[in-house]
Amino acid sequence: MDQKKEKKKFGAGVKASFTTRKFRGGAYATVLSVIAVALVLVVNMIATKLDIQSDLTADSKYSLHDETIELLKGISDDITIYCLEISGEEITQFDKIFSKYDDYNSKIKLAYKDPILYPKFAAQYVDDEITQHSFLVVNESNGRAKYVGYSDIMVREFNYSTYGFDTTGIDLEGKLDAAIQYVTNEELPVIYQPTGHGEAALGASLQALLENANATVNEIQLITQSEIPQDCDILLINQPQTDYTKEETELVLEWLKQGNYAIFILDYQTPGLTNFNTLLQYYGLLVHEGVVIEKDSKHYAFQMPYSILPTVYSSEISDSVRGKKYVLAQWSSGITLLDDMRDTISVTKILYTSEDSYLKQLTAETLEKKEGDLEGPFYVGLALYETVGEKETKIAVYSARDFLADALVGSESYGNGDLIINTISSFTEQENSSVSVPAMSLSEDMVTMSSADANRIAVFVAVILPLAVIGVGIYVVARRRKK
Repeated sequence: MDQKKEKKKFGAGVKASFTTRKFRGGAYATVLSVIAVALVLVVNMIATKLDIQSDLTADSKYSLHDETIELLKGISDDITIYCLEISGEEITQFDKIFSKYDDYNSKIKLAYKDPILYPKFAAQYVDDEITQHSFLVVNESNGRAKYVGYSDIMVREFNYSTYGFDTTGIDLEGKLDAAIQYVTNEELPVIYQPTGHGEAALGASLQALLENANATVNEIQLITQSEIPQDCDILLINQPQTDYTKEETELVLEWLKQGNYAIFILDYQTPGLTNFNTLLQYYGLLVHEGVVIEKDSKHYAFQMPYSILPTVYSSEISDSVRGKKYVLAQWSSGITLLDDMRDTISVTKILYTSEDSYLKQLTAETLEKKEGDLEGPFYVGLALYETVGEKETKIAVYSARDFLADALVGSESYGNGDLIINTISSFTEQENSSVSVPAMSLSEDMVTMSSADANRIAVFVAVILPLAVIGVGIYVVARRRKK
């Protein structure tokens, strides 16, 4: 009997346990968990079925740049981009970028061609030797084609520790953009860079951007020329360290007077170059001796008042950068306009320093502002235009010594490289504007911010946040004691 009572009692206890508040709460939580898991599975199945993807990388590595999207939207020809890949051996990083190129324009089609199954396919368009993991861009409207090889896409740098090359980035988007521009633009920019006066060489990052913009760069010694070559679209004069001869100066000036284009990159040596400066003065510019210093920490970076973060003004050249990227102008010369500038010259402000900026001489013992220092604001980037008959002279001037440094031009964080490419595109007025996006780095970019922002973050992390945590702790302890 006792055994039957025990079993009955046990059964009643088990039954009662299913009616307790604890069981009901647990059952409720279990049901919610099952529903949540089911929803996740259903959403995942729908996303997979509809091929819905989202780029969740911190810097949107697998999303197309705005410049690329604008390029694609403006294409009016029928373009086919072929991925030359052995079936089943696709590179995932390539595919994530390539697959987005037909999202913005119905004129652009994507296709895969296995080079093993179709070994002679590319030969009908190009003479290049085809390799795996490569691409072919074909303009079906005019028959032009451009091959993009695997070796062109992968960015490699020499490692002095291992004496070998390391893969540091992927330049697929830049190369595809360049190929699209190549097959849709009949005339591509030709740039001549004068040498012979200690001019700065173009860095690897800038060369890559110019290559992606389909720009041809030729060196030229002006002292050996009787005239600037007829195929020269833009003369790029990059920080000469010694003065031009009078003959060289006159050669460039007469060429500009005919309605041609030039880009000047200056440094703080420029004011001492008497002949060279006459080129700038003819167009109403005065380059002052010394280096621009910013007093307000909101306008300089890295706690260095000569690493200027200039105000970027709205223009055709700067709109793709303004409000989206930093422009860093380190060691800048200060430029102002001459009072007797001709009325026929129009000026477009691109980069400008603040009202609190001033000039310090290179021999100064301190960067602090002293009586007699020339006060700003100053131009550190501007464009000049003057109509000459049926043509127009176009000149851009950037006055920062490190304006085209590799670390700036090759980084997603800065817009220095964009400004140069936009200047070339604006001057040459290509049908599909030059677009040149930097390679996707396989390492992380450094975060850049003004010194004022850096100070605010430091105060928040070192002072405000700890005090807030301590305050919350005191409040919780005091409340518990009252209870």
